[in-house]
Amino acid sequence: MELSRYLKYYPSSENPGNFILFSTWRLSKVEIWAETFRAIERGVISPENEKVLTGLGMLVPDREEEKASVISLHDRINKHSPGINIIVVMNLDCNFACKYCFEGGLKGDLYMSGETADRLIDFIKERFTENKKTLLVDFYGGEPLLSSDLIKHISKKLKAFTEERGVSYSFSLVTNGALLNRKIAIELAGLGLKGVKITIDGPAHIHNKNRPFKSGAPSFDLLIKNIKETWDIVKINLGGNFEAANYRDFPLLLDYLEKEGLTPDKIGVIKFDPVAKRPERVMNPTDYRGGCITLDEPWLLEANDLLREDILRRGYKTLNISHKLCMIESQNSYVVNYDGSLYKCPGFIGIEEYNIGNIKDEIFKYNDTYNLGIWKNDRCIDCEYLPLCYGGCRYMTFLRDDNVNALDCQKEYLDATLETMIKQEIKYSLRVGK
Repeated sequence: MELSRYLKYYPSSENPGNFILFSTWRLSKVEIWAETFRAIERGVISPENEKVLTGLGMLVPDREEEKASVISLHDRINKHSPGINIIVVMNLDCNFACKYCFEGGLKGDLYMSGETADRLIDFIKERFTENKKTLLVDFYGGEPLLSSDLIKHISKKLKAFTEERGVSYSFSLVTNGALLNRKIAIELAGLGLKGVKITIDGPAHIHNKNRPFKSGAPSFDLLIKNIKETWDIVKINLGGNFEAANYRDFPLLLDYLEKEGLTPDKIGVIKFDPVAKRPERVMNPTDYRGGCITLDEPWLLEANDLLREDILRRGYKTLNISHKLCMIESQNSYVVNYDGSLYKCPGFIGIEEYNIGNIKDEIFKYNDTYNLGIWKNDRCIDCEYLPLCYGGCRYMTFLRDDNVNALDCQKEYLDATLETMIKQEIKYSLRVGK
């Protein structure tokens, strides 16, 4: 038996003289004596320890076979995946005027038509082959609830279709939350709504500055009211977009949620992320110019550690460490824009060279367009972080280089943050969710 290629180890904070071992491939962890680990490195191991570490994927019979398994993960998922996942951009309109809007100059009075919605339904049915068991649609915008009637129409049709097949249909919403009242939540839940992601940018004084209504009116209090009215109907996940100047205030939101009775049992997952920079080529002169194009900025490393710790310490859940399974690599995932045009990632909506066709016509081959498998090189394959990275994010590469021809290597970021994240998961093991 050999030590896994995809293994990290760190000194234990709680028990000096011990090591914490973490498998980036199996996502398993264990704490052992340092002297035991050193003995294992020399090839000396008891049968009991060998059995445990083999079960955790930290000892393997053949490192080359292990490497082949990691490399083929996406191929296996594409071959055997039982589901189809579709992101549907219902419109590019919004009732908010967020200062850093992700869609910027793309926004306008642009809505999916009933004809396009019906063609979308046919597009999904055509791809829902006999081996498929699950259909998940993510309704996106703009603000998707400005198109609530069309969401209902699409969901009624797809729910009936999947029920005839004896399989499941569910959908989620990425919404600003202003229109998510109890009445609409109950109606949509009956059609398959399972989860909602709402963005709240920290406490009221930050959120209302960053995410006001178009009229300039504050939105924070309405979102809190709507979450209180709907948490028992659908799972509410919360996001928030921070900047270098304000991330230290974001824990105040967590305190406010608890004060208002939105305790950890009533909220799904909370995850705060930095504002991402928008592509220069689609920006107007008056657009917001801030945002990140790399995860390696020193302030950002500090912010991620601090905010994740504050979420967990207060009893809320956040995302766990997981494999990087980008939808670009998935043959069963598409982004459908309001006009029926197709993309492989919502970040590329409206950028013509990343369009891969239209739901009315054939899908173009997109291997070269999105540089599929860019991580299949010696540098990545021999990296212990490969299962957590798989070449990083092509959208971040695009922001940096105006193309997707290079890796978004996350080694430096993971070197700086993974140890802390693993120790947080151990410390708060019951409060980390998917």
